[in-house]
Parts: sequence; C-alpha cells; structure tokens
Amino acid sequence: MYRFQEKIDSCIDCKKCWEVCPANMVTEGNLFTPQRKIGSLAKIVAGEELTQDEMDNIYLSTRCGACDDVCPVDIPITDIIQYERELLAQQGREPAKTTAISKNILEHNSPGAMDPSKRFDWVTHDLEIAEESEIAYMAGCWVAYSQPDIARSTIRLLNHAGIKPMLLKEEKCCGLFLIDNGHLEEAAEHAKKFVDYIESLGVKKVIASCPGCYLVLSREYPDLYRELNFEVEHSLNIFKAMINDGTLKPEKLDYTVSVRDACPVRKSKDVPRDILSSMGVEIKELFDGKQVCCGGPAGLKPNFPGISSDIAMLSVNDYKENADMLVSYCPFCMHHIGGVCNSKDEDLDMKDISVLLAESVFGSMGE
Repeated sequence: MYRFQEKIDSCIDCKKCWEVCPANMVTEGNLFTPQRKIGSLAKIVAGEELTQDEMDNIYLSTRCGACDDVCPVDIPITDIIQYERELLAQQGREPAKTTAISKNILEHNSPGAMDPSKRFDWVTHDLEIAEESEIAYMAGCWVAYSQPDIARSTIRLLNHAGIKPMLLKEEKCCGLFLIDNGHLEEAAEHAKKFVDYIESLGVKKVIASCPGCYLVLSREYPDLYRELNFEVEHSLNIFKAMINDGTLKPEKLDYTVSVRDACPVRKSKDVPRDILSSMGVEIKELFDGKQVCCGGPAGLKPNFPGISSDIAMLSVNDYKENADMLVSYCPFCMHHIGGVCNSKDEDLDMKDISVLLAESVFGSMGE
C-alpha cells in the first residue's frame, strides 16, 4: 500500500473542495479540482504516464489550504499534492520552470536569482538598525526585492517602540517554494544552514514581515531540522500587541478597505482586522469572508501565468465592487496582484497593512 492511499480512498465525493479551489474557479469543465489532483497519485507512484491535464493539475495548486479547510473527512490534500510533486521531481518529470526556481533558491538564495548585494537596498539612513541585537528582522525575498516600503515601515514602527533590530546580513530565501514542490531533502539542508547561521548571531527573536517566511521558520524548519533556539514572530502580531499596550497610537484613516488575506496565516485573520479597526478603517470583506488565494505561490504563477492572473483578478474585481482600497499583509500577494494589474493597465489601489499603520502613526512620512 502506498502512502496516503487510505486517505484518498476515504473521499466521499462531496465536491466541497471543488468550490473553494481558485484554479477550478477560473477554469472550465472541473478538470482541475483538488479531488482530481490527488486522484493521480497511484499513477505517479507506478511511474505511469500522465495526460497533460493530469500533469498540469498537480502543479495548478498554490497549496493555499482552502481544500484542506473544507474537507469533511480530513484528507490532507495539500500534503498529498506535495508528495506527488516530490515523486515527480525524483522521477525527473517536474516542470522545467519549477526545477529552475528551486535551483535559484539553492544557488542564489532567491527564487528569481536576484543580486544578493541588492537585498538590503531598502535600508535608508533614517532607520535605526543595530549591528548586534537579540532581535533580528527578516524582510524576506519579496519584501527586499519587490516591496521595500514594507520593510521601511516595519523598522520605523519598531524604532518608534524603542526596538532597534539587527539585520541578517546573510539572509536567505526561506525555501517555501522548495517545500511546496517536494524538494524536502534540499529544503532540510537549506534550513540547517540558515538556522545555524541565525543562532550563531545570538538572536533570540526573528521578526518576519512575510507570512510565508514566518510559517516556514516557525513550523516547517523544526520538522525539517530541529527545534529552534530562537522565537519567530510575524510583524503584525508585534504591532497588535504594541497597539493594545498603547506603545503605538494610530490616528484615524478615512478608508474603506477589503483585506487580501494571506494563506499561510489564514487562521489568524483577526489580527490584521484588529489593527485596521484601531485606525478606524471600515472593512468590506472579500468573497463574503471566504478565503481565496491570490493565485501566485508554489509555482502556479511561472508555470501557468494566464490562470494565475485570472485568479488574481478575482480579488481585484471583488474589492472594486465594495471598497476604495485593497490591503494586504503578504508581500507576494502585493507583488503578484500589482504585476497582473500593471500588465493589464488595470487601476489598483493596494497597500500593505504595515505601510498603512505607519501612515496612521506618523502621517504621510510613514511611507
């Protein structure tokens, strides 16, 4: 019996996963449902040839977890997708773009093989950054290279609260893409190197802006390597505590916003909403409060750019019907949705919550 067979056999064909899968939402014929994704495992284990639709379907997933959340018999759908990708990689059958991005992370420490010397170009002279500290800030690839205003706003807010963090001068990509695509041995070696480096600095707490980085360091690294000798915290949790104790005093902002929730921390949706409420911001929920991924992660964007763009536009179209602005707390959502709208000449008013909070606390200089 191969791994996960009993779980797959327990499917009751309720089709709940069909309804929440973003790839299935924007394609016709129910060809790319989560149910069909995991239905290919037996063929993959046997090394049998897959149809093009079957192969595409394995990689038409951001592993956002929406299907896991609704499955009434608790089939670990995203774990099975990860296992299928692991087998396909071992068999030399994964998409060439997936292989290339994995190699970029391992050799260049970023998915896009960005110039490591430019990782800290977001740092400006007004930011108070320590050479050594027990608190470190990890911007992550998408903040560092694509959304620098998130890092600057975060450091300014920490500085305002009397926190002067150090930077991880040898910061690496967290490796979420490797994990999503079943490159687990490589991810484990990557995790070991990064954890050992962070601990060598004497760091006791890492503050991460990116929900993906937060998820990987706090939950995946202990499984891939060992328990960490430092704490990992998402920046929004820090800000919420500071607002609650009066360290940060947001001023009212006259905005009506929709929240583009981050899949890795989708079960902590109250935190960004509490922060927005402290600014007096009115919230109009996207998708009536349901979770729908932006369509970018885990290789969906590079392998299927058209479908990925269509998924991104679900959020854009929904917020425009209800709100003035789309707010995010995921830099990859910002990067992906911003890029899609730019390519379509589509107007987009989108801000990260950290940037909005800095605007509220400091005025326009917060940006």
